[in-house]
Amino acid sequence: MRKCHAVFTGLLLAGLLAPLSSQAQSTNSDIRALASSPQWLTTKVYIEGAPQIDVKDKYPGVVGISMWDPERNRYEFFYADTGLSKYDNGGGGYFLVTGDKTTHILVPDKGPARTVVRRLEVLNNQEFTYSREVPRDMVETNEKVRIYVVHAPYNGPIKTSTSH
Repeated sequence: MRKCHAVFTGLLLAGLLAPLSSQAQSTNSDIRALASSPQWLTTKVYIEGAPQIDVKDKYPGVVGISMWDPERNRYEFFYADTGLSKYDNGGGGYFLVTGDKTTHILVPDKGPARTVVRRLEVLNNQEFTYSREVPRDMVETNEKVRIYVVHAPYNGPIKTSTSH
């Protein structure tokens, strides 16, 4: 019941945000692009207004390798240095993209019961970029900033496989 409530809350929030984010949307995304690569690697994280400055080291929680299964609407995140799963810490579960293709919602299976709503910026075969508001440097008492998290298809030596 709790998971269902979280999904409905996320959908409601996404519906409210969709008109705002669709105006900012610069590219038409296609969810099938997530299946174009078995793995995606975070290549850059930057703060709104400063795309030339990579701040991955300040936001390690959003950095890693990800796997997406659009057929089952499942995702799982992995550490980029070891390939170990982040599943037990909220790094795996269900996802959906809103009908207007501007909002990406994550509903983790485990970890703190919450829904993560992200704005899709770019989604194609070469790039997957989302943005979301978080506390600066992920310190809860800091002001919120919008970060952009850029991913590219990963072809490196670490091979991952989904746990669920």
